[in-house]
Amino acid sequence: MTENTNRDDGGIARRAVLASLGVSTAALAGCTSGTSTDPSNTSNSTDGGGISAEGSDVFTSIEMGDTTLEIEVADDASVELINLIDPNGELFDQQRLASGETTTSFEILGRYEDSVPTGDYELVALDGDEQVDTTTLTLEAECTITDVLWAAENPDMEWDKNSPDWDEYAAVVIENTGTIPSLLTELRWRSSPVARLLSKESQSYYHEAHLPPGKTTVYSKGSVYATDGAVHSLDCDELGTEPMTVTAHVQVGSNPSYTQEIKYGDSQSCEITIVDGSTGTSISSGGEN
Repeated sequence: MTENTNRDDGGIARRAVLASLGVSTAALAGCTSGTSTDPSNTSNSTDGGGISAEGSDVFTSIEMGDTTLEIEVADDASVELINLIDPNGELFDQQRLASGETTTSFEILGRYEDSVPTGDYELVALDGDEQVDTTTLTLEAECTITDVLWAAENPDMEWDKNSPDWDEYAAVVIENTGTIPSLLTELRWRSSPVARLLSKESQSYYHEAHLPPGKTTVYSKGSVYATDGAVHSLDCDELGTEPMTVTAHVQVGSNPSYTQEIKYGDSQSCEITIVDGSTGTSISSGGEN
């Protein structure tokens, strides 16, 4: 999973899956053309894990869990189908309620593609071909890398000390200021010491770490700051102070990056240090999702 899937291809895949499940053309038309624009049915505020549905007589509860959007409708509402429309106006998913059912869910993370559109989604309740109610909710994940920590300088953290190389590992602190979780799928370490040691442009480690709103510390699954290998050591005579950039590939939102300056020693010791005052710079790559 080194490249994020193109969003348009993901939309085609979703439509193909939905078509195979028998989603009716009438239901699709009902959700895209007859939508209410009444501002009282618009909701994009959050309260804890809940997403408000103020102004809706049908949607009584909307909550975002680790991976799914949980929906509850009123007991007396006559609802057969619920459509979730993404910010591009495409049908993201559809759920059918059996007679007497009042709850359902939409899987947001871990779906068919690597990226999920962010922004205003429309939730549409249908009774057959008739639109019963609609509400708007904002699904955003704004991820930023706020720090990169070297195990050798932070030995009291939760490193995997069963590994003989644990002091070469790194931890990435990711802050999500959005309304929903994101999912980290990869940390790519460009021009890291271990990548230079392996004569590679970058070294990647794959992850499946949930990033709920707030700060999450993710530990690397292998060496990042290694300068010695089984076959040879890094030739530090050719290096001075060099940048290392880590990019977090996330499923919701833009891929954030963070650059840290590393000073390499001489050929005899090749000791490395993180440059004093090198707090790093963090950017988001909006084009990769």
